[in-house]
Amino acid sequence: MNFKGKVGILGLAVLLAFAAGALAAAPPLAWDGSHWKEFSQEIKVAYVKGVLNMAAFETAMGGSGRAACVSQAFTEELKSKTLGQVISEVDKFYKEKPDKLKTPVIEVLMQRCTSLCPAEPAAKEKKK
Repeated sequence: MNFKGKVGILGLAVLLAFAAGALAAAPPLAWDGSHWKEFSQEIKVAYVKGVLNMAAFETAMGGSGRAACVSQAFTEELKSKTLGQVISEVDKFYKEKPDKLKTPVIEVLMQRCTSLCPAEPAAKEKKK
């Protein structure tokens, strides 16, 4: 194998090593409480607005011919709340339940700020 071939293979090996490292360090698709507690108020507002924009867009694009979806109900339920109220509910959830930091923020929004996905009932103690 000539020098150019060896350099090409070495370059490919380095590229693959970096790609594997980047994939291993890829951030999760859904933010959870461990991320939320590190966010500034501005980032929290941006997150909630982003979720609401996505839901409003999906509802608008659905038209009258499609069945009602979660997004439509979500936007309707949150019309009565301010962004501050929604963020406070999420903050409160993670503060009260530090063992639930791995719960995705979107799940907390749905459970704490709407009646679409009621929160899980408290675990009952087993009788002896």
